[in-house]
Amino acid sequence: MKAVNVLSRLLKLLTIVTFIALVIVVLIQITGRYSPFSFVWTEELSRFLFIYAIAFSAPVAMEKREYVRVDLLLNFLPTQLKKYYDAAIYLVIGAFSAFLITHSYDFALLGRNQSSATLMIEMYYVNLSMMITFILLALYSFLNIYVVLKAD
Repeated sequence: MKAVNVLSRLLKLLTIVTFIALVIVVLIQITGRYSPFSFVWTEELSRFLFIYAIAFSAPVAMEKREYVRVDLLLNFLPTQLKKYYDAAIYLVIGAFSAFLITHSYDFALLGRNQSSATLMIEMYYVNLSMMITFILLALYSFLNIYVVLKAD
């Protein structure tokens, strides 16, 4: 579990860093509208930073079990059954995320030898964010099954 804690702290740090960088780039973009200088790269970089901010923050939300849920049905279930219901939901999410890992890697490979228009970043690295997200979502979903079933 210590490795998971280190990974969680790293994801939180990366989320903060990418979000702060996103805010700075957008501020540069806004001020660039009123200055004689042109910052064409800001639009593309802000998009890539947003993608990676989501890639790092989605697993953190999964770890904390803070995804949006509809509790209408859940409120009518007995306490013991709620636990198994939650575990089943995390199993479905984890299995679906695990299924998408190979497909997202295939998608990332499509970006090889293609670069972004202004930053000249290979699109493989941008598309790889999906695979990172699905690996971490699957990991935290399966960990949530353990946490939910172990809880009293």
